[in-house]
Amino acid sequence: MKYVARRPIPELSRQHAGVEAVRGVITGAMFIAASTLIIVMLGGYSFQWAAPADPGSIVMASIEIALGAAILEELVFRGLMLQAIQKLGGSWIALAVTSLTFGAFHLGNPGATLWSAVAITLEAGVLLGAAFLWRRNLWFVMGLHFAWNALESLLGIPVSGLPADGLFTVQAHGAAWLTGGDFGLEGSIVTVILGLVIAIPMLIGAARKAKPN
Repeated sequence: MKYVARRPIPELSRQHAGVEAVRGVITGAMFIAASTLIIVMLGGYSFQWAAPADPGSIVMASIEIALGAAILEELVFRGLMLQAIQKLGGSWIALAVTSLTFGAFHLGNPGATLWSAVAITLEAGVLLGAAFLWRRNLWFVMGLHFAWNALESLLGIPVSGLPADGLFTVQAHGAAWLTGGDFGLEGSIVTVILGLVIAIPMLIGAARKAKPN
């Protein structure tokens, strides 16, 4: 955006970057923790300590992988794609196109199905897009995305179908609509509903910000 489109990049301003990133991390961690807890309470998951030989290396590996994915995917989808489409067709079209593209992007992952793509579209594409439209800040969205992936990985839950060597082993019980099946937490209807519940207030806040005074 800076060198090709030649426009300013306030969404990556260093001012308040740390605060926004921390807010995003807290939001993402609460989202995944609440989704997991609900599924556990409904009998869908049980966890057991994996007793890893080197838990520190597992934590660092989870952080590195989650951080890389969060930065790269948010720069592409919310930093470039969403804003380019928003300029051409408005916020709602941009949110719809990027959400659908984000869902389709995960179809090649292990355990992916048509439902998992729909789930990613709704819970991740819409939530992360709403987070950006609300905060107009990529640090917040990257923090949210990072905490989401890192916590899943540390819990031993597959991240978008990709197996995770976490601090725990997780056993899924019951229907795939509850547990997400082989795709993991992101294929659960619980996560979809909770993601939309969080996204809706963000979209309302974004719409209010966009209204002329």
